[in-house]
Amino acid sequence: MILRRLRFSILVAVLASCFIATGASRPAGTAAVAPAAADWTFEGCWTQYPSGPCRDVYIDAQGTYWICRACGTTGNPGPGKCSQTNSVALAHGYWCS
Repeated sequence: MILRRLRFSILVAVLASCFIATGASRPAGTAAVAPAAADWTFEGCWTQYPSGPCRDVYIDAQGTYWICRACGTTGNPGPGKCSQTNSVALAHGYWCS
């Protein structure tokens, strides 16, 4: 009985130390952070429909496409102004420029 409790206590201590170590090794706020806007390149203006409004499209350093605000109005692109998309979605729309 004592041996069982000792094994359980050791297991709990090891798991707790692993849990604490993984949380402490990563700075706060770094989980799923979008790429810095400085690494984004303007690709052009795009719209989903021929009569729809054109929107700025950017690509980040990792190759992810982002659709932003109305064409020419995005300014400094970032996650608050843009949403992720992909090349398949862009292929089913129209480039304005």
